[in-house]
Amino acid sequence: MSVRRLLLVRHGVTDWNREGRFQGHLDPPLADDGRAEAERLGERLSADDALRPTRIISSTLARARHTAEAIGSRIGVAVEPDRRLMEIGQGEWEGRTHDELAVNDAERYEAWRSDTRIRQPPGGETVEDAWQRVAALVAELDVAADPGPICLVSHGGTLRVLARVLFGGDIDAPWSFDVDNASLSVCSALDTDDGWRLERWNDTFHLLGTVTTHVDESEGRPLAL
Repeated sequence: MSVRRLLLVRHGVTDWNREGRFQGHLDPPLADDGRAEAERLGERLSADDALRPTRIISSTLARARHTAEAIGSRIGVAVEPDRRLMEIGQGEWEGRTHDELAVNDAERYEAWRSDTRIRQPPGGETVEDAWQRVAALVAELDVAADPGPICLVSHGGTLRVLARVLFGGDIDAPWSFDVDNASLSVCSALDTDDGWRLERWNDTFHLLGTVTTHVDESEGRPLAL
């Protein structure tokens, strides 16, 4: 009986992450620390036979693609770009910080923060649309045909949606669980079972001893998408 695995990786940290700035479809580069985080994750995966991926599929945005390339160069696997792993579009608020919006767009920002449903900023991509593109990608993956894990490199919002696709969660449920930069999450399934199980979530063991970025998302509103 064999085990199939999906590795879910969030890109390394950007300066915008640390500023609490909406990124969405905009394309800020990895910070120096983010590049170092990606290298450390690549070292970890290359040294673990159970986690060493045989395919790496990445968002086309630079912060994810460069993270994926750092992993791929360490392992010797080419990166496959796929726009369906892009971050959820943040509409009018892309490039702006939460602190700025709380002052300059206070009414709409407060309404957005207090909404118990998961809805995007004004003009942003809907969660339903993000769900459909991520679900389409998952449906195409032939995990059983690959000799090793498939690694998906993406973004905080998109990975939260992907987790719901894999585990059958409610699309409107609050997503108050953490997905730190350069974190590793692992999903597995037996070849006799179609259901996915969570082995680990938001694992950043490879970043011990470094200056990491952790955003408290207990309110259910991620501060650094």
